[in-house]
This record gives sequence, C-alpha cells and structure tokens, in this order.
Amino acid sequence: DTYYFAYSYPYTYTELQRYLHSLDKLNLPFYRRELLCRTLQHRRVDVLLIGVDPRGKPQTPNPRRVVFVSARVHPGESPASYVCHGLIAFLLSADPLAQTLLRHVTFVVVPMINPDGVFLGNYRCSLSGLDLNRQWGDSLAWL
Repeated sequence: DTYYFAYSYPYTYTELQRYLHSLDKLNLPFYRRELLCRTLQHRRVDVLLIGVDPRGKPQTPNPRRVVFVSARVHPGESPASYVCHGLIAFLLSADPLAQTLLRHVTFVVVPMINPDGVFLGNYRCSLSGLDLNRQWGDSLAWL
C-alpha cells in the first residue's frame, strides 16, 4: 500500500483555472478576469475585478473604495486558496450583504500569485527557489 500525507488538503493550479473558467462562462457584468502576467513557466497569473471597475472613471467627491486580496505567495498555504475561493463565491452570489458590498467597493483579487511553485509542489518558494514574500522589492536582472 502507498500512503500520502499532506500538511493540508491540496488546492491545485488546475483546480483554480477550472473554477475561473466556469466563472468566465457566466458573463457576469460585475466580474472580469484579466491576465496580470505569465510566470517563468508561462502559467497565468490572473487578477479578478469584482464590482465596478474603478479605472478610467472621473474622480468624484466620493471615490470608490478598493480592497485588494491575494493568496498563495507561498505554495504550501493551500487553505488560503479555499478562503479566496469562498470569498469569490460569496461576492458573486445573490447574498444581500455581497450585493451591498459591491455597490460600494471594488474587489481586486489575485487568487494565486505563485502558480509555478504551486504546480511544482514547493512549500515556500517559487520556481527559481526564492521566497516571493522576501523578493518583492528587488528586481532580478535575468528576469
């Protein structure tokens, strides 16, 4: 017999892409998925805009508030993907609280910042062996 042990229940890159693809098919007017960038292994890093897109809008006396949410900078923290998935599902639901939030706030969500690390099964680092939480201020010439 073969037994596998995991720190927590996995949430894969493929699972995220399937979920986002299913949301794309709904054609919701207050949801948009954009490509933020591609990773070194050419995987998508998606950014979701949920609510009214605040870009390109003239300034008003009451500017729109924006909440930024990200998950999975560390690939081994799969519970963060379940929280992010639940947040997205809630915001896109018919729940009256979600509808109230979306009238006042735009949510910008990056559900998986380090998809190469997730895909490769790393716990803390990216494809290049770097902890992305410690590298954000320093650019690398070879990138």
